Amino acid sequence: MYERIPWPEEKSGFIPIQRNEFKNYITEELCQYVLMWKRIKKYGWPQGRGYLCEPKKVFEIVELFDNENDSFVMFQKRQGK
Repeated sequence: MYERIPWPEEKSGFIPIQRNEFKNYITEELCQYVLMWKRIKKYGWPQGRGYLCEPKKVFEIVELFDNENDSFVMFQKRQGK
């Protein structure tokens, strides 16, 4: 059985993923990064002095998630949602 997840792909907008493949995508590390990104969006940068004072990896993860979020929002707008 396939699950359809939203994804800004050109043709259909979706990439089919089988349920048994989820474990390859949803790892503990990814979950921790998502929680970190959500906390930063809600409360600000952990060091409290802006992104320049954060470790490079933290900044890169936040930037990656922000870019993916922006892409998804634009995809939803194109779909009329």
